[in-house]
Amino acid sequence: MSIGELRAALDAVAGLAAEARGHAAAAAEQLGEAVGALTELAERSGETLPVVELGKAREEVDVLVTTLNAAAELVADLGARL
Repeated sequence: MSIGELRAALDAVAGLAAEARGHAAAAAEQLGEAVGALTELAERSGETLPVVELGKAREEVDVLVTTLNAAAELVADLGARL
């Protein structure tokens, strides 16, 4: 594999990481909105709804976003050193 091919591969990985980060960030936002809506609904209805579980899912997705950010930085750093 040539340096040019490696750079092209790193660019592709960086693009995929950015796309994944965008999707994960959108999912985290939507989970946060769902938590708010279910919390309000649970208070009004008195029903037990999976608010805690959705909150934990949001936290896990936030960790994923952080991990994807770190991966993107590592890929960019590697590309810069080539």
